[in-house]
Amino acid sequence: MHSRWWANVAVGADALRIHPLRTLLSVLGILIGSAALVATMTVSDGLMAFVRDRVQRELSVQVVTLSPRLSRFEDGEWVPQHDYPVFTAADTEALLQHASGALSATLVLGGRAEVSHRGVRRHAGVTFGTASLPEFGQMELGAGHFFSAAEAEHNLPVVVINYALARELMPAGDPYAMVGREIRLERRTRRVVGVLAATGFENRDDPSLAAFAPLRSARAILVPQPGRRLAPTIRLLARSLESVDSVEEDVRDWLSRRYADWPRRVTVSVGREQLQQVEQAFLLMKVFVGALVGISLLVGGIGIMNVLLAAVTERTREIGIRKSVGARRADIMAQFLAESVAIALAGAVAGFLLGLLLATGVTALFRGWVGAPVYPVLSWSSVLIATLSSSAVGLVFGTYPARRAANLSPVAAIAHE
Repeated sequence: MHSRWWANVAVGADALRIHPLRTLLSVLGILIGSAALVATMTVSDGLMAFVRDRVQRELSVQVVTLSPRLSRFEDGEWVPQHDYPVFTAADTEALLQHASGALSATLVLGGRAEVSHRGVRRHAGVTFGTASLPEFGQMELGAGHFFSAAEAEHNLPVVVINYALARELMPAGDPYAMVGREIRLERRTRRVVGVLAATGFENRDDPSLAAFAPLRSARAILVPQPGRRLAPTIRLLARSLESVDSVEEDVRDWLSRRYADWPRRVTVSVGREQLQQVEQAFLLMKVFVGALVGISLLVGGIGIMNVLLAAVTERTREIGIRKSVGARRADIMAQFLAESVAIALAGAVAGFLLGLLLATGVTALFRGWVGAPVYPVLSWSSVLIATLSSSAVGLVFGTYPARRAANLSPVAAIAHE
């Protein structure tokens, strides 16, 4: 049985070889559709990897954050809110004890400050926290060290800056050479003890400038608005991704015990949820664009069907002869289905290579024009989808011509001119 099937496949392959131009034209539609599908999926996966890395650098997916609500939406506009809680170190310790699935906790306060060094002045985002801050986000050091627990406890005048800020403060030298130098935060002298490694996301036209300092130094640098208080946030690091939900549940329980009507006064956010929202948005975009690209595959399938219908008409006499010498209806169907799938797979292979080339070119444009380090990401799912979709197109659109050929009467087929 297997030898008969392979013989039918060989007959179909010979027919494709004998008519190279017709085969090439039928392959072209599948090639274009497959190339567009592969390029779309690899570029989308590359963009998703880029965004995922950026989100994880800013906030770990295992972090649960409690932020005081400083304003509320009322009568169509945002109005200031004054009854928000001001979390303390004691609150942080109590919450860490209450949340059994939490590994560590930190109290964080953010703001903006003027940073100056040798006549260069820039405004940067400043994050004040404990020495455990690197545990709550990807902070890879390029030089120096992050401030220690002892430096934070004794409120020593130290600061860690990111690569973009170091480059702005030392435009003509090595940014990592800022380690050991003194800078001023809002006219307060601070010694740089560390410079974060370059992330690849630095944009000279719109730089993201950041500095990190011990929490106890915040009151000397940040000035609250009149009638407002500095409101730190609490961050809890879950032991694992699986324990994030239990930590979030413990946080909500702790808040309900401490504050009346807490949902109006505190926001609880999970880094994993933010990442999931981004991934969901990219998945929707990927499915939508993939559906549009699928139209190209349908057009290619129609081309295959037209070519095979023409082949059935041209080879009617051949089909009749094969049937007269013992070929069954299933043999004729297998022959034409083999031709259809061979055309589709040939287009898929060529389209796969062309799609990778297109994806490489598109991501190179992203890196050159936008400055974003985006690279094509080829996954097994992309390869599988491209192969299966092309094979399915070959089978679906080859079925009708194959059935038409298989149903021909041997006598009428032989008599056909």
